[in-house]
Amino acid sequence: MDEKQRYEIERACEALSIAYARAIDFRDYDAFPLLFAEDGVLDVGQKLEGRAAIDESVRRRPDELRSRHVISNTFVHVLGPDDARGIAYLTLYRYHGPESLTRNPVPLRGPAAVGHYEDRYVRTSEGWLFASRRLQLAFRDPAQF
Repeated sequence: MDEKQRYEIERACEALSIAYARAIDFRDYDAFPLLFAEDGVLDVGQKLEGRAAIDESVRRRPDELRSRHVISNTFVHVLGPDDARGIAYLTLYRYHGPESLTRNPVPLRGPAAVGHYEDRYVRTSEGWLFASRRLQLAFRDPAQF
C-alpha cells in the first residue's frame, strides 16, 4: 500500500467520526446506522450488535435530548487495504428538557462527559464503515445522565 492509499483510508475513517456526530446530533436516524457494517457493534454503555439493533436504539432517543458530540484528536492506524483501527476523543454536551424542542439555545452547564471512542474500521462494498465503536469515558457529570 502506498502513502496516497494510506492517506485516503485515514481520511475516510476520520470522516466516519464526523458523520457519526452530525447524524446523532441532528437526528438523522436514517443515516446513523448506515455508518456501521451490517454486523457492526456500538458500545456506549450498552452493547448493540448489528445495524438493526443500532437503528432501533437510536430511534428511542428522547426528543427532549439535545446533544453535541465534539470529536477531536482523531488517530487512524491503517492495518491493511480493508482494515484499520483508531481512536477519537469526545467532548459531549447534552441538555434534556422541553426547551430542546425549540431552535433557541438551551442552558449550558459544561461538558456532560469527556472520553474517547475506540474504533475498528472495515472496508465494505458500501465503503469504509465502523466494524465497532466503543466509548471509554474519562470524565462524567452524573447530574447530566
